Amino acid sequence: MGTAVRNAFVLTLAGGLPKYAFADTTSQKTERSMPITADFDIVIASGTIYDGTAADPYRADIGIRGDKLVAIGRITGKAAKIIDAQGLTITPGFIDVHTHCDMTFQEAGMGRYLAYVLPSFKGNYNYLYQGVTTVVTGNCGFGYVDTNYWLDLVDAMRFGTNVYHLAPHGMIREALFGTEQKSGYSRKEIEALKNKVAEEMQKGTLGFSTGLAYAPGLLTKKEEIIEIAKVVRKYGGIYTTHIRDESGQRYADGTIGVVEAINEAIDIGRRAEIPVEISHIKIDAPINSVKASQILEPIEKARAEGLDIHADQYPYDAGSTRITILLPNGFVTSTGIKDMYKTKEGRKEVKAAIEQVFTYLPPEKTLITMYLGKPSYEGQTIKEIAESEGKSPSGCYVDLVCEGKAPFGVFFSQNMDIVRDLMPHDYIITGSDGWTVPKGLTKPHPRVYGTFPKKLRQFVLQEKRMGLKEAFISMTSLPAKKFNMQGRGRITEGHYADIAVIDLNTITDHATYTNPHQYAVGVVHLLVNGVLALENGKATGERGGRALRRS
Repeated sequence: MGTAVRNAFVLTLAGGLPKYAFADTTSQKTERSMPITADFDIVIASGTIYDGTAADPYRADIGIRGDKLVAIGRITGKAAKIIDAQGLTITPGFIDVHTHCDMTFQEAGMGRYLAYVLPSFKGNYNYLYQGVTTVVTGNCGFGYVDTNYWLDLVDAMRFGTNVYHLAPHGMIREALFGTEQKSGYSRKEIEALKNKVAEEMQKGTLGFSTGLAYAPGLLTKKEEIIEIAKVVRKYGGIYTTHIRDESGQRYADGTIGVVEAINEAIDIGRRAEIPVEISHIKIDAPINSVKASQILEPIEKARAEGLDIHADQYPYDAGSTRITILLPNGFVTSTGIKDMYKTKEGRKEVKAAIEQVFTYLPPEKTLITMYLGKPSYEGQTIKEIAESEGKSPSGCYVDLVCEGKAPFGVFFSQNMDIVRDLMPHDYIITGSDGWTVPKGLTKPHPRVYGTFPKKLRQFVLQEKRMGLKEAFISMTSLPAKKFNMQGRGRITEGHYADIAVIDLNTITDHATYTNPHQYAVGVVHLLVNGVLALENGKATGERGGRALRRS
């Protein structure tokens, strides 16, 4: 590139685009100095491009034709639509590898058909407004056991984001063997599990997931997982896991729950020779002074030995799932508690168990978020509900878990300093652990609306816990590479046109625990497979998402 071009240049685009003059620097270079005269469907002009890699940002135009990004440089050809990105930042669309968007449809029952009429539902707006263009479902061992059924539904409603799927080990186990699970299965039963997972891999899943802290996954022996993982490896798949224990509890032998669970995931990956993703890495209560370094050390050691292992993380100090997660394993089913604990004597056992939990996670630390049976409870803590009902907190909890499906809650069980310490490492991927949420329904965790903007605003731009380039990598090329998503995660010619145009001055989340239904702001324009899903910060109603399969 010549000196004159390197120091300054004037870009002029045909088709009515105004002229812009700007200086360049060594970290902001044009992709090309020669003009591109071809015509395009869309041109994104004059933005600063973070291409999703470790390369320095640069200023250039992007030419899009159909669903592909086909040119980067100084474009002088015509375009049917020109997006002025001067002063704005261009990145690949964000990829959220840990969502439960599929479970929204499962939990909603017949209500899932509202997706055909509610724009925010079928558009997956809570993710689009964050800049997310691709989500992965089937996490934590939950989700649709028939990949084709789910992905056909995605295409039928023309969903707002791209969707990949994982084979959910827990639900496959339950589908094959019923709700009364065993810890060990016969050789014939193990072969049935392996065959079913292989069938889903043939349908295009990215890999398989386990939820080892949940029924039915919690009964699974490590050897069973290794055998399934070896099958998945043959298809080039990945193993993702909600590990067996995420807490800092100390066992009688002095070992720490979360550390032992991470070591189990590492051992599975090593013995099956399969890539591993640890889901929503954290240290849950009781924390017992366990530090981030103690759970990162075995991961870093395994990586140094050559194991392909990463973790994903959301930037909050509260988690969310069914409130039965607070009970010991023997009490729970996949949707509530066992019938034997709904009797008079059984309820006493549940009450005694939760009172033990309340010693380190008091009832004011659990907020009910989704309870279809009693929506008036949503947005209230167990303590608040108990006071309004004239019950003890433990008695209130027993009632909540004994009535049909147990509600979902938010648990303020983490330490934000640990969240900060886990975040900036180059093997930590950004992931929400969120759901597709129709605007105004239930009281979800704010991460379903704010994960990606919150991380950028609070932890990157304000607190500077990590660099902007590194944060974008954790949201784009790193998850794409880890999960083998071809043609996504980078700004490069030939890739699909999943592109976010962001105003770094305004990017932020607005969702709170008490008022979660607030869209993030700062993603000015968003394209999904070349379709303009957000324009000038507002959803267009156009949907470009696709059901995607491992290639």
